[in-house]
Order: sequence, then structure tokens, then C-alpha cells
Amino acid sequence: MKKFLSSLCVGVSVGVVALAGSTVFMSSEANAVPLSAAQARPLLKTTGNYLDPRYFPSSEQRNGTALLMTPINNSPSSYVCSGTVVSPTQIVTAAHCVDTHDPRSPEYGTTGTTQVYLGGRGSSPIASASYEIHPLYFDPIVGSPGQGAFATGDIAIITLSEPVPAGTKIYGLYGGDAIGKVSTHISYGTTGNGDGTGENLGLDSLTNGRIGQNLYESDLASLFGVGLDGAHLLYDFDDGTPEHNAMAWWASPFASLNPDGSIEIVIPEDLFPDLGLGLDEVLIDGGDSGGGSFIDDLLAGVHSFGVTLAGEYCDGILNPNPDDPYDTTGDWNPEISNPSDVTCANDSTFGEIAGDTSIAFFYDWLMQRLDLATEVPAPATLGLFGFGLAALGLGRRRRA
Repeated sequence: MKKFLSSLCVGVSVGVVALAGSTVFMSSEANAVPLSAAQARPLLKTTGNYLDPRYFPSSEQRNGTALLMTPINNSPSSYVCSGTVVSPTQIVTAAHCVDTHDPRSPEYGTTGTTQVYLGGRGSSPIASASYEIHPLYFDPIVGSPGQGAFATGDIAIITLSEPVPAGTKIYGLYGGDAIGKVSTHISYGTTGNGDGTGENLGLDSLTNGRIGQNLYESDLASLFGVGLDGAHLLYDFDDGTPEHNAMAWWASPFASLNPDGSIEIVIPEDLFPDLGLGLDEVLIDGGDSGGGSFIDDLLAGVHSFGVTLAGEYCDGILNPNPDDPYDTTGDWNPEISNPSDVTCANDSTFGEIAGDTSIAFFYDWLMQRLDLATEVPAPATLGLFGFGLAALGLGRRRRA
């Protein structure tokens, strides 16, 4: 799955502890590459061809999931996000999908009413009536905009203007520890292949969505030292090779300084050894924000952001002062000789990491607000309609 948005840079640095011979050693709290080198954005890309039927969720699997489209005032464009039905009148999504006055995207201004398409664009939309964002999202230390795409509290509840139709699946919430568990991801963002080919956002992805799996391996605070413990669930896009094992790459505390001044990340063999789920492996991207990941048929995570190495660290330009790679007269941005990302671009390809907001972390807040007493109305026929792609008016957005 993939998102239709540009990248956000996150500027949080960690210091070098010591330089011993040709090896840079970092403390257990730090990384061989500083977090300031991470380029983050709200990001399902697939391991195999994205048109393979294995990645198309059935109508039963789409039941209880939603495509969200929010028109931008005075513009032909719309925000595109995903969501999950958690009560007869409520959808859980990402806060950045509904926070239309976020200072990080001033060019878009205010928006119209979000339209909720249950099970994809082929359904008749239900208008949203209101939404509530978790207060941590606005916290200046761990929320928005202080941490950019890493904002703690990137979760919101949309209340619908009418109950969902009879037969709509209502997802329960997962309250357990998700680390070490495989989750299933369903959402309606940009599709494409993990090698960087086949990018597409059209009627197919908006109507049918995509489905796949990944393994939760860590949380944001443990890997990068930002945010709150357990608030974010992290997973990487593996292609079965250790060279593109992003989780181990970022977690490694070792780096070697090459004679030419470039840096090579040294990865211990026992560090995050998982190399993926084969063809079932997917990663979120543009438009997948707010969509759900599911464990034991319960909502476990809300798609929030993605991480890759910032371009200046893998642009082929060596550090201007190889004799002093930590020159205090400027930023430390040496060339990385072995980046985990296959394209060295923020495009949801193999070797990148994504993060979901943890439902377990916000379980109590959500349960206090769920409207489980509302009854679903008697069955009704859903109206279907056709349209041309040009009528969608989709535009780029900074977060999806």
C-alpha cells in the first residue's frame, strides 16, 4: 500500500560516544546513524506484483474497513486516508487524516466534510458529523508538530452522521502486546511493488484496497529513542535478504569509517533476524494512513508514518572532511555506503520502516468513547455508482 504525499524530515540527533580505530561505537541508547538522518513520512506496497490477486482483499475482508475522502476547499483535490469501523457510528483513523489545520500543511487550508466509503469507493458514502483527536497529538514534546510524523497520539475517532448499514463488521480492539506478532494490513492507498516499480493510485486501489502482512518487531521509543514507550509499533519491509533488513540496520550500534570517508553500517547477525514473510510482506504508503492492522481479528494498529534514510546521506557525495567526519563546523552527513533502502528514496520500498499507532496503548481512551449501544438499522440496499478517474481530483498531500 502506498501514500500520496511528500516527505517530512525529523531533526532529532544523537551523539557519538567514542571513535576507536576504524569503528564508531555508539551507546546502547543510540544508533550508528543519527536519527537526524532519518526521513519520515506518513506512508501498502507489495513484495510481489501489486496486481497479483493474493493482495486483493475479498468483500468479506473489506467489510469493516473504510476509505476516507476529504475535499480540500477551493481545490479539485482531496485528502485520501483509510479507517476501521469500531462501533455502529464510529471510525478509527489517524489524527493527521482529520487535523485539517495542521501547521505542517498550510498550503491546503481548510477542508470540506469527510466522506466515508465502507469497504471501498464502490459504496455510497456516509458523511462524517464530528471527530475527536487524542490530546497527546497536540503535546509540544511528544505530539504534533514537535515530532513531525513521529507524533504520539496520531489517532482519532470519526463520528458518522448516521449508523453504518446492517451487516457491517464492527471490529473489537486488541489490548495485548503486539511486538513479535504478525498482523494483517488492509487499506486503500497507493499500490506498487517493493522494488520501486508499478506505482499507482486509481479506481482499483480506492475500490478494492490491498491486503498483506508484516511482523511487529519493535516500538519507536526502543529503536529511535523518541515518543512514549509502547505508543508506536514498528515493522520493516523485508525482501528476504539481510542487506535490506531495515530494523537491524537502524538498530545496529556499529559503523565502520571507510578509507574514502564514507560510512558502512556493521550489523550483528543476531540483531532483528527476521527477513520477512515472503510474498505476503507489505508496507504502508500514501493513502494508507489511518487504515488498520489486525491481530486475532481485532484492530491492533493504526497506520501512521514511514521512515527511510535522508537523501543527503546516500546521494553519492562524500563527507567534505573525511579526516574529521564529525566536524563541528557543519552537520554530520557522510555518504552511507550500504543503506538498507533499495532506492534510497522515501517511497515505501524494500529496506524502509513503517509505524502504526498502538491500539493497546490508547485502549482505555478508545473504550471510553465507543458508542456500542447504538443499534444497526434494518438491512438496506447500497447504491453503487460509476465515475471516471479524472473526477476524483486527487492531489498530493504532505500526510495521508
